[in-house]
Amino acid sequence: SLSVPVKVSTIEKRFNDTRYAPQDSVPIAENVTDAVEIYLTERADKFPGVLVERKAIRTYPYGSVAVHVLGYVGQINDKELAERGVANTSAADTSSTTTSSTTTKASKDSDEELRSDYRPGDSIGKSGVEQAYEDDLRGVPGRRTIEVNARGDLVDVVKVDAPKQGNDVWLTIDIDVQAHAERLLETKINSLRGRRDDSGNRLNAPQGSVVVQDPHNGELIAMASYPDYDPTTLVNGISQERWEAFNDPNSGMPLVNWAIGGTYAPGSTFKLFSAYAGLKTGYLTGANSVIMDNGVYKIENCKSGKCEVQNAGRARHGRVDLARSLTVSSDVYYYRLADKLWNLRGQFGETPIQDAAKAFGLGAKTGVPLVGENAGRIPTPAARREAYEARPDLFLTGDWRSGDNINMSIGQGDVLVTPLQITNAYSAFANGGTVYQPQVALKVTRSKDPTKDVNAEGNTELVRMIEPKVTGTITFEGDQWNQIFRGLLGVTQERGGTAYASWHETPTAWPMAGKTGTAQVKNKADSALFVGWGPAQPGVEPEYTVGVVIPEAGFGGVVSAPLAFRILQPVSKDEVPPACPVSDTEACELAALQAAEQAKSDASSGTRD
Repeated sequence: SLSVPVKVSTIEKRFNDTRYAPQDSVPIAENVTDAVEIYLTERADKFPGVLVERKAIRTYPYGSVAVHVLGYVGQINDKELAERGVANTSAADTSSTTTSSTTTKASKDSDEELRSDYRPGDSIGKSGVEQAYEDDLRGVPGRRTIEVNARGDLVDVVKVDAPKQGNDVWLTIDIDVQAHAERLLETKINSLRGRRDDSGNRLNAPQGSVVVQDPHNGELIAMASYPDYDPTTLVNGISQERWEAFNDPNSGMPLVNWAIGGTYAPGSTFKLFSAYAGLKTGYLTGANSVIMDNGVYKIENCKSGKCEVQNAGRARHGRVDLARSLTVSSDVYYYRLADKLWNLRGQFGETPIQDAAKAFGLGAKTGVPLVGENAGRIPTPAARREAYEARPDLFLTGDWRSGDNINMSIGQGDVLVTPLQITNAYSAFANGGTVYQPQVALKVTRSKDPTKDVNAEGNTELVRMIEPKVTGTITFEGDQWNQIFRGLLGVTQERGGTAYASWHETPTAWPMAGKTGTAQVKNKADSALFVGWGPAQPGVEPEYTVGVVIPEAGFGGVVSAPLAFRILQPVSKDEVPPACPVSDTEACELAALQAAEQAKSDASSGTRD
């Protein structure tokens, strides 16, 4: 902007920048006002060679809504140039032609060649859909073929080819559900910060995520990550100071999409996979499937160390079968299961629980086409041995023991998942056993007439559809699926269920099934989780899976479950408040106030797990 005078040294530096060829326009100021444009245009004779050029930039009508999904664009760097087979040579050193914004090699003739021809100074997608679908969104650069003399002076403009706009990518994201989820997530996190849990640990809630997915095809309906950022701050580049602030852990690292990049202990949400392992091995049959839960379990063959483990608060659940173990979240049930499976490893192998988790897609990237996804971690005896051999100074032993199996069975120990992974895994269970690759795009189209609105009738031409992709299949025999389903349905629908109170306080239009989770983290408050789906009724196809993960937030049944139900309640009734454009801030502020009022009653519902 020219509100601050441009130094002569700055202009000289720009003119000497090797990214610009001799005939290129060299920008010396951006975002100038209309008044400056008029002033320079009217006095062109006094400022020879100075032009005001208009260029297309990204606009964000909904502000920061879905910013982690959409991503941002920025100037291409040396690494990105190298990845695309382009050396970072100066523009002056290449035989080239120019447009107002792009320098391209004269030898490039086809649209496809020009679209893939990147030069230093070009813009490129850096994250989100902008990065994932860069090849579709990038248009065809324009070209100006010029004739120069031996001194490099312009003699003639031979030909001018206008640039062509890129394709349109249609997203799976429902902007209304996305904005609704983001609003409630932000309000919930801000209401938690500064409070303390029952143990006196401070609830910092540094970040949080919400994922809403269609369980039948993997399409993401909403993916909220908090904190977020204002995408307009990146339109014309970003200062080093602001970049460092965006990546500062003390600010919550807002550039990170925590739904795919954050990893957390899953807590009791992991019990679904332990239960499946018990059924798959055949151990949980007959008498082995029912226990008396007295609140404490003594580890078999334990002769030293901690030989007794207990439920939260030493809660006694009495007679517990598999379904009830999920409904009331009996840790003792899974302690016993994991202990038995390890002691019978000669029969069942060393890793039945790990194998079950991996079948649901844990421990590997989901394949969502967004940069920054974390694979999480499913620990194994073999991995433990390898880690010990590599760094024996970091471990007491390289052996895997019953205690490790026990910790893993309830989603503790070294188990780590991303919010998207755990949501996608529950989607696979909800749909009967098909693991899908999560998708953010439906199709790619091009406009027949770029001067018309993309939604104008007859103006859209299909380039390709983004088809659902199956990445795995889970098999259930006999009554196995129903046993687990009954337990997860009881979480919200049966008295004693860990989300019974919170669901009945904010009921969806149809029953939901799911699992709460409270994961312990050393020297920090617990992580709060809930994953579930609805409708959860026999003979009715599920429509939505929702996952909520907030670290250092307290109990899953108190924090994340109520938030999940508040998100899906209007969705289930087709009453989702519309997303609020930045042009209507008054309506946005009203919606935020309503969300804050809803958050006040969270502490009065739910249970600790």
